Amino acid sequence: MNRSLTNAIRWMMDELVPAGIRDSRVFMWPFYCLAYKTLKPAKYMRFKSNVWTMGSDDYADFYRSLNSVSRNRLTDNNHACVEQIVADSRDAKSVLDVGCGLGYLLNRLREESRRAELTGVDLLNEVPGSTFSYHQASADALPFPDNAFDVVLCTHVIEHVIDPTKVVRELLRVAREKVIIVTPRQRPFYYTLDEHINFFFYAEQLGRLAPGLNSTTRALSGDWYMVIRK
Repeated sequence: MNRSLTNAIRWMMDELVPAGIRDSRVFMWPFYCLAYKTLKPAKYMRFKSNVWTMGSDDYADFYRSLNSVSRNRLTDNNHACVEQIVADSRDAKSVLDVGCGLGYLLNRLREESRRAELTGVDLLNEVPGSTFSYHQASADALPFPDNAFDVVLCTHVIEHVIDPTKVVRELLRVAREKVIIVTPRQRPFYYTLDEHINFFFYAEQLGRLAPGLNSTTRALSGDWYMVIRK
């Protein structure tokens, strides 16, 4: 199921279903069963409560073992965001994708440039068949020196992390020119089918992660597209 379709479904659920019903465990239970492909989705329904007491290893293991419907799609990015990322990264000599997953964005950028240095970071043990350099690492502790990459991408990651401000600082540390962040424009419900623990319904909420910096944020097909220039 592609991102544009899931954004449309999420909008209908979040905006058209009364909040008291929408955030009801009983109402959301069958959706969790479908999304996580199990008749016992309690672990996923309690994730927002349990994540704050998880150690780093437990957190990483949770995501490595995740086998949800959304986890198995090629990319979490909608078409408009993908094309904008390609346009904004086309002239870069080096690009880092933090939370690269199986590398859809980097492989797409490889189609545009055979010479660019492309690097991906994620919690996965490996990314088989990749066209880029891969490192297993956490977004808040990147194994690179300051100003190492022209462009740093971080799409559909900050809504998942414990400390998004710390992650953004780390992205800026390793970026030489700019950081591109994509995150859902989503209302803060407890029961959501996406393991999100941070919500950014208004652009100002996202802007607080980079106060005083040269940043622009706009909506693209249901997601926020933020560029921070150094």
